[in-house]
Amino acid sequence: MRLIVDEYGTYIHKKSNRFIFVDKTEKLLKKGFSADKVSQILIYKGAAVTADAIELAVKKGIDIVYLDRIGRPFARTYSCEQENSATVQRYQARAYDNGKGIFLISSMIGAKIRNQGYLLKNLAKKRNNERLIGQAERIMSLSEKVKERTEEWGYIEEARESLFGIEGEASRIYFQALSNILPGTVYSGTRTKQPPGDLFNAMLSYGYGILYTEVEKACILTGLNPYMGFMHTDLPGKPSMVLDLIEEFRQPVVDRAVLNLVTKKSVTEKDLKPVEGGFYLNQPGKRKTLEAVSERLAKVINYQDHRHSFSSLILQQARGVAKFLTGERSIYSPFVYWR
Repeated sequence: MRLIVDEYGTYIHKKSNRFIFVDKTEKLLKKGFSADKVSQILIYKGAAVTADAIELAVKKGIDIVYLDRIGRPFARTYSCEQENSATVQRYQARAYDNGKGIFLISSMIGAKIRNQGYLLKNLAKKRNNERLIGQAERIMSLSEKVKERTEEWGYIEEARESLFGIEGEASRIYFQALSNILPGTVYSGTRTKQPPGDLFNAMLSYGYGILYTEVEKACILTGLNPYMGFMHTDLPGKPSMVLDLIEEFRQPVVDRAVLNLVTKKSVTEKDLKPVEGGFYLNQPGKRKTLEAVSERLAKVINYQDHRHSFSSLILQQARGVAKFLTGERSIYSPFVYWR
């Protein structure tokens, strides 16, 4: 369960083994939630958390994420217990030059492209839409192109440049294809950000922010340096490893959750807040999107003959990266969701 503290002046504190919600007048808002049932606490600007609640969260291994008004995380508090972070990060740094980095980014981008294709195929099957099937096949052919070219790349900058081109083409087809099933009133037919240009893009951006917190937590818990990636370039404050690993889960977690909300009209243009040049979600829109993405993260699926939630799969994939980098595993298998 995720706790959300997003109302201005609201804060949470600890009482015994529970988190209690209180407003700025010291009025009790909720009876509280057992720390044993909480997996994460999201604190938005204007809200707060007390030191005793932070201490309880750390003891229970619950990370606390601080987000701005549009849902972008800017800080977090988490337990210091990590898995061999120094060892993992030494190997992580070496992977940039020893070929493992190239293998990882080609695997992750190839998986992202296949996930895009499988989602379109799923949508086409439900709607008997031949055009969607054709667009899905074009995307799948680009994933094969990644596989064919992986061994050609001699250094990571060459791989990154080529992969950006292939991934960009796949994403262009994918986001264009979604206009076949989404009305023009909620989606312009292309991916827009900072600010999003329509309802669907606003929901995607907000949903990806939630997914980002889950992937970053997995990196930290498995000892990976969130800022030392391979596909995304190193810049101050840029969590490149998080942005690499998140690619495998965008479509299976966020896109499917958001498409479901939009097609069922659970979130509409009434849930938007206009800003200069675009839109962001208002409070009800944020809450509905957060609930849908959180439910998707908790969803249990069959994967490789085992039952996993998407949250546990994200942690499993981060562990897989760490073990591949250190040599504990000889191969890394990216997450592909074909249902």
